[in-house]
Amino acid sequence: MTKLLAAFFSLILAVFIFTNQVLAADLTAKIETPKSPTRENTLKIGFVVLDVQGRSVTVKCMKKSPSEGGFSQFGPDFALPAGGSSGNCEASASVISGQGTYEFKVTAQAGAETVESSTVSVTYATDSPGTPSYSKEQLSSCDYKIKFKTADDGKTSKVQIYRSTETSFTADSSTEIGTVNIGPNQEGSFTNSVPDCGKTYYFAIRAFDGAGNGSGIAGDSIVTVVTKTTTTTTSASPTTTTLTGAIPVSTSQATEGEILGEVAGEETEATPTGEISPAPAPSSGGLLSNLFNLRNIILGLIVALVVYFLYRRFSK
Repeated sequence: MTKLLAAFFSLILAVFIFTNQVLAADLTAKIETPKSPTRENTLKIGFVVLDVQGRSVTVKCMKKSPSEGGFSQFGPDFALPAGGSSGNCEASASVISGQGTYEFKVTAQAGAETVESSTVSVTYATDSPGTPSYSKEQLSSCDYKIKFKTADDGKTSKVQIYRSTETSFTADSSTEIGTVNIGPNQEGSFTNSVPDCGKTYYFAIRAFDGAGNGSGIAGDSIVTVVTKTTTTTTSASPTTTTLTGAIPVSTSQATEGEILGEVAGEETEATPTGEISPAPAPSSGGLLSNLFNLRNIILGLIVALVVYFLYRRFSK
């Protein structure tokens, strides 16, 4: 009888362990991987939280700066509706306050259950790369070859080339004719065929790092080039979100012009990984419901058998 009861209790323990392991996946949290490195100190990092039991969920945004030994919360709590939803952790300049690598994650709580997302990191960098050297060779009345060498700074990732018929122009998308992807302390070249062979053209180049920080301008000696600065503004963080759907995380930009040499290649800006799919609606059926029903049936049978054998033993 003792062995039989031990077997019954072992079965009860196995049922609870199995079902609880399955239930541990009821609440899930995912976080977007943002572009890194970056020179922006205001970020929106998307997250999606799902609870298949249909419970209300509270989400906290967590960060760890280069000077912190552990994670701390930033921004308000997000009170998500039953079943979960999506939203954004908004990191402002008060969160990303100095250069270095920052780590982010979200925690989600539904009832007594708490889970964490994976941890993502962002490197904030504002130091500009060194200005590359510059020279120009006119191959024909229509073709020019721009030669340069990047600074030995450990930062340069590309060089952009600009062209104008004016001696004073702005180095922006309206005058940019191509990009050479190249590392620091390397020689590169760019060959360009001008649209009107009867006109005089002036060229300039500028180096950039992976975060988008630009160097000084190098170019023809009689050229005056103006650079353009872009500013970004963000709205205040909400205290509650009920947003649903995928979070857009990718941007790209291609350039024109023929690029020659070992460092040739068309530029494409880095795209953040980890796009998050929409959170599906919680379901009351499926595997979990079947497990609940199976567990209840097994537990009912076990309890009935235990009561029966205890009754038989003590009634003798």
